[in-house]
Amino acid sequence: MFTLRDFKSPETLDEAYELLMKSKMNKILGGCHFLKAGSRSYNVGIDLSKLDLNYIKVEDDEIKIGATTTYRDLEYNDFFKEFCDGIIPKSLKRIVSTQLRNTAQVGASVFSRYAFSDFLPVLLLLDAKVRLYNNGVMSVEEFLNSDIKKDILVEVIIPNKNINCVQFVQRLCCKDFPIAIVSVSKIDGKYKVVFGARPQKAMVMRDVSDEINANGFDREKTLELIDEYIGSNNKAKKKYRKLLFVGLLEKALGELQ
Repeated sequence: MFTLRDFKSPETLDEAYELLMKSKMNKILGGCHFLKAGSRSYNVGIDLSKLDLNYIKVEDDEIKIGATTTYRDLEYNDFFKEFCDGIIPKSLKRIVSTQLRNTAQVGASVFSRYAFSDFLPVLLLLDAKVRLYNNGVMSVEEFLNSDIKKDILVEVIIPNKNINCVQFVQRLCCKDFPIAIVSVSKIDGKYKVVFGARPQKAMVMRDVSDEINANGFDREKTLELIDEYIGSNNKAKKKYRKLLFVGLLEKALGELQ
């Protein structure tokens, strides 16, 4: 269990950011699930609940998801049930439990850049962006590869473009962290492939996408192309994980044909 010396609920983003930057031990609080699993002490816990960041705004060109919107909000949103083959609620409903999804917040989970995230590969697939208080708007891909450690994620922005998508995830058991995530989209006959839980953070597999679009899917060629991007951890060795990714990718491509 983590501990706080003080707790603040600022009423503006300016105030929240000022509090965050006062000390490296000040912390933005989201659902706090992984904070609770640790035993660290923080100076000030900053709650964003008064900033009206719990929203899903569907506009002509883009969809905006506020930072304090929960996974459960996304899972049961009527628009997302139809958008891009329902890939967002489908990816979220597998995550641990209803209790966790009721409190897990979009901003905290995206900013944390968890390598095992089911949600981040979907955002990469959909060319999503994030709006940060200090660093402004950038693509999710750019954010994942940045060294930004102190900022406030205000919202996630997804282009309002309905495309065909699918995601397949492999776990050792149904409530465990993923050991392989494959997300694939198809736009005008062209495929885009994203891998997550490599076990490193999610990434767009451009070489794999280009090879499939140019020459079709080939298992041996794909195994060769992904070799440098797949690793081992205590849940799965590299060799096994590579075979999983190729198998899931073949399944995803078959689904989109």
